[in-house]
Amino acid sequence: MIDTKDETMYVEDAASETETSSAEQRHGAELFEHERRLTLLQVFKTYPRILLLSLAACSAGVLFGYDVIVNGASISLPSFLLYFGSMTPDHKPYLPSIWTSLWTAMSQLLQALGGLIAGFIADRIGRKYTIVGFSVISAAGVAVQFIAASRGVLLAGKMINGLAIGSILTVATTWASEIAPLRLRAPIQSAIVLFTVMMQAFGLVAIRQQVTIIEPRAFRFVFALQWIFCGLTGLSFLVVPESPTWLLLRNRTADAKRAVRTMYGPSNHPDARFAHIQHEVQLELLAQKAHGTGSFIDLYRGSNLKRTLTIHLLFFGVGLAGASFLAQSIYFLIIAGLPPINAFDVSCGGFGLAIFTIIASWIYLDRLGRRSLWLGGVAGNFVIMLIIGCLAYSTAKASLWAIAILMNLLVCWQNTTLTSSSYIIAAELSSYRLRGKSQAIAIMSNAITTWLFNFVVPYIYNVDSGNLGAKTGFVFAGASILLFAASYFVVPNLKDFSTDEVDWLYESRISVREFAKYNDGRARDGAVELALQKTRSQGA
Repeated sequence: MIDTKDETMYVEDAASETETSSAEQRHGAELFEHERRLTLLQVFKTYPRILLLSLAACSAGVLFGYDVIVNGASISLPSFLLYFGSMTPDHKPYLPSIWTSLWTAMSQLLQALGGLIAGFIADRIGRKYTIVGFSVISAAGVAVQFIAASRGVLLAGKMINGLAIGSILTVATTWASEIAPLRLRAPIQSAIVLFTVMMQAFGLVAIRQQVTIIEPRAFRFVFALQWIFCGLTGLSFLVVPESPTWLLLRNRTADAKRAVRTMYGPSNHPDARFAHIQHEVQLELLAQKAHGTGSFIDLYRGSNLKRTLTIHLLFFGVGLAGASFLAQSIYFLIIAGLPPINAFDVSCGGFGLAIFTIIASWIYLDRLGRRSLWLGGVAGNFVIMLIIGCLAYSTAKASLWAIAILMNLLVCWQNTTLTSSSYIIAAELSSYRLRGKSQAIAIMSNAITTWLFNFVVPYIYNVDSGNLGAKTGFVFAGASILLFAASYFVVPNLKDFSTDEVDWLYESRISVREFAKYNDGRARDGAVELALQKTRSQGA
């Protein structure tokens, strides 16, 4: 929570300096308007320092991506199966369903809790040191997994690590959205997804190399690699500047100005850019004085309700599209009859292809917009899931290979369209006042959704439960229809809209399907009028 006395001092100081800073503020506003029209390549050339600094946020994606794949794929290692598994009456090793569910589901549940806790801590001590602290906790969780000799101790290690990773990802995406200029918001959030997928591909390759080793050192080596990524994330955030937005909200104006100069460099108009950021934060503080600093309850009030429900839909929608089914594709394909080595190889190919398509998405995302990419992703998901379900009726070996290829193409498709879009839109939806809490809600939604579907999906396709096999594709094809219908009415395209303009669009109750029409200057004018109304209301 921001201290009320600090808020009042900041607003009064800002008001007294208005006359001297008005020129810089106007210059900053002109730069902001000019940069709306830049191409993606021009934006990259304009902000080299911010692109370099954003790699710190990408390191959080590295840590998250590797943990996801280790949780899901390491249980397929023969060494893991022999060490933590049981034996059937005919002496075949297997993992009890309750433990496979607990190892995955409890990690996700603690990620959700971590997202909730991190929102409070980051508002108190700042973004960067919150991440550094949780990086240490993540390393401790990895240590517990490394030395685990029983299923329960392994579960404890996964829960500790899950708590830390959920916190890190929440705060890193918040920090990234606060340092990113308007035209870099989408590429940076998409880059976090890109590094997540890259590490999933790396993790699969690392695990595949241990398939032929049946000693415990095989899966312990896979766990130990996580220490590298914990250290990378912690060290990265030790050297990057703190979010200038958070510093301004804490009345640390001089520190915020230094952070902006570090981010933009001395020749890239740092004073004008700082004045523009300061003006936007000042308006946000006026809103805080009128409505409070914002709590999680405020996310579900007034115009924020629709924005928060949209965030929930985006991340729950990824689960409805079948992400958990695809995440378990290696295990699914093995029990369906595909040799383990082939199952790993096809999965590596799917993640490798996703790396290139996500990079390509930075270009067509700019042209198509977030809404079109999301709706197109859901429609494509429906088609491919339907085909996978139909292939279940064939007993030919070629059909199994076709299912394997389609599942991994769908991994690529979902990461490029649905996953990338969900992180980008969630970062763009929130106001300054509620951004940290909105990002916490986003990560919590993602974690709870993953936990729910990871627990339920095996009971749909496993032979000892629903036994649907590849017919599970029909379940997610039907879910895709429902997702498309809901998304059509609430998922927006916020490309080139500032945070103030997004506030105005939602407070004016304009249909999300009409947002793009207001990018002709009407949203900008509306945001200015809304700011004036807040100022007059505060003055009264």
